[in-house]
Amino acid sequence: MQTPEELHASFLFPAVVALLVAQPVFAAFSIPSEVLVLPLATTLVASIWSLDPRGRWLRVGLGLSFVLLLTAILHRAYSSPAFFVVGFAGMTALSGISVVLGVRWLFASARITVRTLLSAVSVYLLIGVTFGLIYVAIYLTRPSAFSGVSPAGRSAEAAELMYYSLGALSTSAFGDILPTHPMTRLLANIESVTGQLYIAVLVAILITGYASGPERE
Repeated sequence: MQTPEELHASFLFPAVVALLVAQPVFAAFSIPSEVLVLPLATTLVASIWSLDPRGRWLRVGLGLSFVLLLTAILHRAYSSPAFFVVGFAGMTALSGISVVLGVRWLFASARITVRTLLSAVSVYLLIGVTFGLIYVAIYLTRPSAFSGVSPAGRSAEAAELMYYSLGALSTSAFGDILPTHPMTRLLANIESVTGQLYIAVLVAILITGYASGPERE
């Protein structure tokens, strides 16, 4: 039977990859991004549960999920941009908690396996998702904070900002979307440095430990 930590690696990587692929596809067909809120929130809560099954962070995650559900209902009833921003803020908090718990678990891992490496990649992608959600929330309140974002509706704009976030994280951004506000420029710098440090430090340690470890899965 798999431990919660092993379940973290088993489901988080395919779930995050599937959501990252689905979001731009949905945007291309003008399908609202809101339909991905429930799958993403479920994935993040399951990630938190797998690393903190009975701790306070699971309770925080469940509380945030309730707020997200309530916000989605109110947004459907009143269609207010404020509810949309609150929803992205709650999702950002869930993603941030999952990233912190994932990094903590990876540093504490005594045995490096394939599942550990998959978890490391999953956390790396979640860092990009977290910053992407922050960018979307900022853009909804101040569209001038970015230049180059096509005004093609919320779903397309969210997809473009998520694309920019992953580019900033990996320092492979093409310059088609640029941060123009001091805050978004600061966040982009933080994300770029975080991505490079993550690759240089954590992943290098994990790969070295896996290559030298006596046990592998």
